Formats: sequence, structure tokens, C-alpha cells
Amino acid sequence: MAVTTTKYLSMKFVASSDGSSKIIRLADPRDDLTATDVQNFMSSVLSSNLLYTSKGALCDQVDSANIIDRSNNELFNLI
Repeated sequence: MAVTTTKYLSMKFVASSDGSSKIIRLADPRDDLTATDVQNFMSSVLSSNLLYTSKGALCDQVDSANIIDRSNNELFNLI
């Protein structure tokens, strides 16, 4: 059975107008990524005014960022 691991950067943005949010996930972030790097990137994304929530509100605030490591242990695969 195969064990696979994945790692991604999850960034959450919020629309102050209604509190709705948008999450962007990027696969395989650099190992040396710092909180400052991510905050700067997220600020750049916000300044472009490109992110809207599913409710149509413009995201204008940085909420949070996480690096997530996920391990998947396959029990069986019939095909």
C-alpha cells in the first residue's frame, strides 16, 4: 500500500463588507517560506483587487495563512 504526502500553503482573505472569505491553496510551498514572505504576498494580492468571494464581495483583508502537511495512507486500490 502506498503512503503519499502533500504539502500546501493555505491563505485566507476576508471581505470586510460582509465577513465572507476566500481561501487560496498553493501546492508545494518552499521549505524556507517565512511568515513575512506570505504576508507580503497576500498584501500584494489584495492590492490588485482581484479576489472576490462566492457572494461577490471584494476581499480587502488578510485573515490567516497555514502550511498544511497531509499524509494519505492508501488501504487498497482495486483498479
